[in-house]
Parts: sequence; C-alpha cells; structure tokens
Amino acid sequence: MRYTIYFFACFLCLSGYSQKNLSNALKSRIENKTLPSANFDVLITGDIPKLLAAEKTLGIKVKYYANNVACVNANVNAIAALIENKTAKFIEYIEPNKKPLNDTMQIRNRIRPVKLGTTPLTAAYDGTGMIVGIIDSGCDFNHPDFKDALGNTRINFIWDQTVTTPTTIPMPFGYGQEWTAAQINGGSCTHVDTLYYGHGTGVTGIAAGNGLASLSHEGVASKAEIIVVALDFNKPGPIIADAVQYIITKATAAGKPFVINASVGDYYGSHDGTDSEAKLIDGLISNIPGRAMVVAAGNAGNVKFHTQNIATPADTNFTWLYTSSGNLYYWLYADTNNIKNVKYSIGSNRLNFNDLGNIGFKNYNYCFTLKKDTLKVGANRIGIIESSASVNAYGVYELFIKITPDSAAYLWRIESNGTGKFDAWNFNFATAGLPTVAQYPKITKYTMPDTIQSICSGFQCSDDIITVANYNNLKTYWDVTNTLQTLPTSTGDLADNSSAGPTRDGRVKPEVAASGAFIFTCLVISMQANLILTNPTGVAQGSFHVASGGTSASSPVVAGLATLFMQAHPAFTNKQIRQAIINCTYSDAFTGSSLPNYKWGYGKLDGFSTFTCAISTGMDNKSLIKESNIYPNPFNHQTTIKLKEIVNGDIKVYNAMGALIFSDKINSDQYTLSRSVINAAGVYFVIVKSSNTEYNYKVIATD
Repeated sequence: MRYTIYFFACFLCLSGYSQKNLSNALKSRIENKTLPSANFDVLITGDIPKLLAAEKTLGIKVKYYANNVACVNANVNAIAALIENKTAKFIEYIEPNKKPLNDTMQIRNRIRPVKLGTTPLTAAYDGTGMIVGIIDSGCDFNHPDFKDALGNTRINFIWDQTVTTPTTIPMPFGYGQEWTAAQINGGSCTHVDTLYYGHGTGVTGIAAGNGLASLSHEGVASKAEIIVVALDFNKPGPIIADAVQYIITKATAAGKPFVINASVGDYYGSHDGTDSEAKLIDGLISNIPGRAMVVAAGNAGNVKFHTQNIATPADTNFTWLYTSSGNLYYWLYADTNNIKNVKYSIGSNRLNFNDLGNIGFKNYNYCFTLKKDTLKVGANRIGIIESSASVNAYGVYELFIKITPDSAAYLWRIESNGTGKFDAWNFNFATAGLPTVAQYPKITKYTMPDTIQSICSGFQCSDDIITVANYNNLKTYWDVTNTLQTLPTSTGDLADNSSAGPTRDGRVKPEVAASGAFIFTCLVISMQANLILTNPTGVAQGSFHVASGGTSASSPVVAGLATLFMQAHPAFTNKQIRQAIINCTYSDAFTGSSLPNYKWGYGKLDGFSTFTCAISTGMDNKSLIKESNIYPNPFNHQTTIKLKEIVNGDIKVYNAMGALIFSDKINSDQYTLSRSVINAAGVYFVIVKSSNTEYNYKVIATD
C-alpha cells in the first residue's frame, strides 16, 4: 500500500511532457484514486512494435491495434514507464459515458449542426411544435424517452388497430382502440408493443426519442409530439392508408405540421406506385403544405426474388418455382403495351428435371375472367392452375397464378414467348441447384432471378414519398455488461440487405441513404430484463436502449431530419422537402461518384446541407443537374462542366452553407472549374445563369 501511495505521488510529479500526454479523464482518475481496477483498458497512440515488446517487459496486454493506435490493458506503473520511455505519445482513458450512441447516427448523417443551430442557421432545431407520425407495430409509451422532463407523455394519440374489444373506436375507420395523451398519463392505456420485439418502439426512438432515460441515444426530432398507429398486420384492407389519414386528422386538428414514418411494407406488387393504396396515400400527402412521408426501402437487397423477362418470338424463356408444401402463388406485372404480344404458360418438371408438359400457351387476355386449368401426365393429375389477369387505372397489367400441386416433388415452370417484357417478384424462385446444360439443355433459356428492383412495393415507389436505403452505422460499441463489441462490417458501407431500385418503370428509388445498421434505440421496458439476460450484447450501457438495424432504422433518421426541416419551413410541401434532401446529399468512397444510382439513390443524407444549400441557394424548388454533365466529379484538381448550349452570363460557386465563394463570367458551352478557387474539400453548388437560362450543379471537391 505504501508503494502505491508513493507511486501516485511520483506519477503526478512527472514532467510536463508526461502530463500533457495523458487524457484529462486518466489524470483525474489517477488523482482521485478512482481507477476501476489495478489493470484497466486505455487507448495508446504510439510505437506499436515497442508496445508489443512491452507485453513481456511491462506485463501489459495489447488487445488490438490499427495504424498507430492500440487498445491496451495496463496498470499505472506500466503507463508511467510507457510515457517516460516515449513508447506512448498519448494515453486516453474513456469514461463509461463516452461510447457510440445515436449521437453517432447524428454525426454520420450530419444532423448535429442542425440541432445546435450552427452558423449560418439562425436557430437550433429540435422538432418543437411539430408532430412525428409513426405507422408501425406500436410504441411503448412507458419508455422515459417518450416523456417530457415532468414525466408527462409526448405521445398525443395511440391508435391500436389490433384491439378487438375496443371502448373508444376512432372514426370513420370503425376498428381498433384509441387512447389520448390524457388517458396515457392517467394510466388507462393498455397498449403494448411486443410484436416483432418492439419494432415500432425502436423506430419511434430514432425519429423522436429525447434520450432522457439514460441521457444518451437521443433521436432526431427530440422535442416533437408523437402520434402512433399500431398496425394490424393480419387485417385486410388499406390499413396503412387508414393510418395516414388518422395522423392527418389529428395533426390538422392540432394545427401542426407533421412528417410520417412508415418502416413497414410488402415485397409483392407492381413496384411502380400505381396500386390503389399508394395512390390514395399520394393524394393525402402530395402538394399540401406542412406534411410529408418517409418510408423504408426494404431489407431484401441480398435476396434473388425478382425477374425481368424479355420475351422473344424465337425462344421460350422460363423460371422455376418450387415449394416443399402447400400452394404456390405468382404475380407478374407489365405495362399493357409490353404484354399484349406475350404468351405465357405454366409447366412442370420432376426434381430430376424431366419435363412433364404444360397447360398450353395463353394470350395475355386469356384469364381476364378467372380460369382453372388442370395439368396432367397421361391420366394422372399433378396440379391445378388458377389464373386471373387485370389492368389497373394506370395501364399496368397484373397476372395472378395460383398453383395447387398434388405433390411437392415437382418444379413449376413459368414460361413465356412472343414479344414484350414483364417483371415478377417471388421468394419461391429456384436460384440454386440448377441443372447443367448436359442435364437439361433448355437451361440456357432460364431467366435467373436477381437482386435489383428489390424495394418494397406500393407507396415506397411513389415520387411523393421519400424512400430510404441503409448503410452501416457502427463498428464497435460497449454493451450493457461494459464489454467492447466489434462488428464484422465496414462503417459507412451500404448494408448488404438494403433493398435496391429502380421502380418497375425505371425511376430512381431509393432517393437517399442514411445510417441504419446498428443504431441504438428505445427498447420495450417490459422486455428489458429478458433482453439483458438473453442478449446482453445487443443492449446499450444504461440498459434502456437496444441495437436496431435495417432500413426500418434508417428511415426514421430521414423522417426526423425532415421534421426539423419542416420546423424551419412549416409551409413546405412534401415535394419541396424531398427535393431539398436529395439535392443536398453527400457522396464518399462507398457511394462513388456515379449518382444517382439504384442502391444509394442521390447519396447519403446530409442534414446540415439540407438546411444550408436549400435555403441559401434557393435550390429547394429546383432539380440539380447531376454528375453526368461534369467530369471528373468528385475532383481534386479541376473539373469541366459541359452545358447543353452556349451561355453568355455568370457562373457562381456556393459552399454547403450557402456562402458565395467564387464567381466568374462565361460565354461558352463549357467551363473548367479549378480546385484552387475552392477553400476546402466538400460539397459545392454551381449556378450557371444568363438572362434566359439557368443550370444548377452539385460538385464534390476532394483533398
């Protein structure tokens, strides 16, 4: 003990050089004798080979390292020696409250400056006076992050569509149970959100949690009011459109702008936004000041469940479906003009690939009236095929086929020939174990399923709604047991399962990407103890937040940012907010410079630029001409902007904060912009303008 006291005294009398190479937290811990144990973890920047050698001489443990930084388990004696022999340039002790949180999400999506009111913003934005609508599995109103500092709920209404014996039924919907804020505060609300492990609670926390439970993991619009609709996923009908309308009714009555988040969807459908519910939602949202909607793209980006069939007169193309039990269902979609000259048939093969015949080729209009065909091999029936076709109000053709097999020992063949094109989505497509050409010569005509056009169908494909992709948020974090966890992912890279576009009719979807893979957000309080017991690695320090992921988590990041932006511009419409967000994205090594594309959309969400470039350059109502007219972009020396015509006028360059940094005259159909006129790497906006024309560009300068 006397040796320890002597050491502390000596340690604190070390040279100024030594003291300045210790973090303040470490010095404080040594001074106050509050180190957690004799040996503890620190981060050391220094000479890695010498650190490794010191494992034997000083008894330290180098846990892992990258470049010149190592995580080291050591004691104070070893730390003093490492400083004195100049092995360590800097040693940092990280307090338990310093850890990757939702704050990381706010940094990656560049939202923090918006919440701080960083110049040139004239105010800080937190969602005050706004409403965030959540359409999901529900929300745990007991979580402290959904209460204010006085303990009152921030949730104005909960409509639980699943309640079958309600006492207060919201009208005109006629089903489910509604609770008000007064009932929630009064203790009479019985809603629970345990479906899908509290999916809606997590989504709500990212969009609008205030972090009060553990003073961490704050959501984006942290002071917004909340309206929740818990969907009945087993109920037929337009349950999502109902939910949108419900939120609109409540928000309108309150006289407050709102943004709706829906991290829900269906992978089947026409994938073009022309279905009735999508169009209904469009009508509820579009071009009305003070309302917008943000949705998740889906998590099927690594699943081969889409086919696009190009029918040709000379060949019969096919794709197999299979099932181990039960019926098979198949839908295909096409513009009417692309399907009129296509013929289709349903056939079957044994599992050894021998053909068993088909029902004969049918015209596209064969089953506008429902038809039933029986497929036989000789006198033996092997299945019944029921088919029906329709064309919606927007000229989109749908063919629906139901196959009732007599045995699971068959492959079912969707065949087509003629002239035209159609798309189909199915999780029963055969993608593995396919025969060789020697085994089955016709396999050369097999239409292999792919991973494009894998976004959810319906409203996710509407141009009136912002659809969000997902990239990796965290690499390392400390769990509830104070254990450092490391994930096998690349921070900032697109999540493998993030669904990709385009829409069936070729439009860019998703529009934007945000961090979603591994964000900590609110957990359901009633599940807290069990989660800590059974899955502690997924629970954050403080025990009130759990790891979330997927586009379900990235979507509320964008919804929260849209809420802050609408707080600044409450009269903006959904289209203006959408345009501001996609105009002001940023790109990096992961997105590449060829944007927009079908995985990243227009790039990564940039919250600060959404405010500054849209406000200061007036670009919120304009579409930026994308990088196809600029080469190279990004650039580190110079870039050439090619115009469609000779322009006699001015060229001006603005930074992401809207400040004019360069101007020049132009009288040409192109202009070469030098990196030397730009002060720092980042996103810049170029306006080329004459008396009768104007072009807007986004360029990216690199170091």
